[in-house]
Amino acid sequence: MTTERDRASGRLPAFVLGAFASAALPVGALQLPLAVHLPNYYASHIGLSLSAVGFAFTVVQLIAISFDPALGIAMERTHSRFGRFRPWLMLSVPILIVSALAVFMAPVGAGLFYLVFWLLVFYLGYSMSMLATNSWGAALVPGYHERSRLYAWLQFAGLGGAVLMLMIPPVLAWIWNAGEAAAVRTMGGFLMLAVPLTVFFAVMVVRDPPRPADEIVNHFSLRDYLSLIAQPNMARILFANFFLTLGPSMMGALYFFFFCDARGYSFAEANILLFIYIAAGLGGAPAFAHIAMRLGKHRTIMLAAVINVVLQAVVLALPRASMLLMAPAMFLVGFAANSYALLLNAMVADVCDEVRLETGRDRTPLLYSLMTCTMKIGSAVPVGITYPILALLGFNAAEGAVNTPSAIAGLEWCFVIAPIAVLLLGALAMWGYRLDAVRHREIAAMLAVRDGGTEIVTVESEITVISTAAAP
Repeated sequence: MTTERDRASGRLPAFVLGAFASAALPVGALQLPLAVHLPNYYASHIGLSLSAVGFAFTVVQLIAISFDPALGIAMERTHSRFGRFRPWLMLSVPILIVSALAVFMAPVGAGLFYLVFWLLVFYLGYSMSMLATNSWGAALVPGYHERSRLYAWLQFAGLGGAVLMLMIPPVLAWIWNAGEAAAVRTMGGFLMLAVPLTVFFAVMVVRDPPRPADEIVNHFSLRDYLSLIAQPNMARILFANFFLTLGPSMMGALYFFFFCDARGYSFAEANILLFIYIAAGLGGAPAFAHIAMRLGKHRTIMLAAVINVVLQAVVLALPRASMLLMAPAMFLVGFAANSYALLLNAMVADVCDEVRLETGRDRTPLLYSLMTCTMKIGSAVPVGITYPILALLGFNAAEGAVNTPSAIAGLEWCFVIAPIAVLLLGALAMWGYRLDAVRHREIAAMLAVRDGGTEIVTVESEITVISTAAAP
């Protein structure tokens, strides 16, 4: 139920937030198999070599980077009675359903061209869904702290989707003694069902705010894109986004190799640890959103990254095959690591306001397309680099293979030491970031006066809109 305070502050009621966040559930569910299960599945079950899998996932994600600027421009120019972002979210549904069928239920012996083609289609739908959802969220709420709340809901829903995905392998193993191949196919079936249901719920319940008539963009050039990349606050966010995506992606690409081959856990135990890691984010996301209301988003990101670095070192130091010690360690790692996306996306929403004040134009889809670009680059690099390195070290990815100590040592280095350095770089990117709550409050007030003769004031840490005389 929406209260007067909610309407005055722009605070969305829980039901609307839940409906909106539901669209992020399948997107979050997609991220886990893309980073963890599918590369391993195609190398160990479909029959492609490590180098071929690394090449396919890297090339596809690098090509898919071009999707985001094009989609950003298209969304910026979209004007329909259904809104700017709602049509794109609906369009992503059939693309994701068809491509999930092909990617997750690939026949044994499928070649490199098959994998590259269907991954490209899959990433097109993935980009549409993620970009539409994130851009729509920025348009829904105006307040600095309220955005932390909204993107915490999105992160929570995405992690919920990932948790549901993680439950599939152990449940199948327990009921039917099914292996990884059956689990991956079941994941595909889950996505094909979840995508249309959640998108329908979101588009039926949540409004898609119209763009003010005087902000319609008629022309956009490469120079405009470069200016957005060079915008000081956005540049820091993009730098942080790349490294804070790269670190976890390096670990995700090697996850099962590390825990099963290097640390002596069974596939079922590794899935349980991954479940703990992801589920910890269900508590970490709201906790770090709350911390951000006190420390600011950029300082909270730095804190989370440093905590994550320390805990990663602890993971490497723990004894082999010790579920009793590894389970709480993975919970703590996941509690901190799952905070990056929600904080960075909330910060981009603030930059959208800053850019709109500076340029007079709403660049929300374009700014979020830059985020998905850097995220894809950060996700593409690990498989393309670490898999060939493991192959050079003589690591054998086949089920039941016995690897040499040097190959295992290289695997451990790639899984823990390299990500630690990367995460520290991501934290350093936030050093000197200036767009805090005070600065955003000033920007919001100037935008409100310019747009409609309103002024924004602060009451008990909430952003409240009150009427004033029209701006001269």
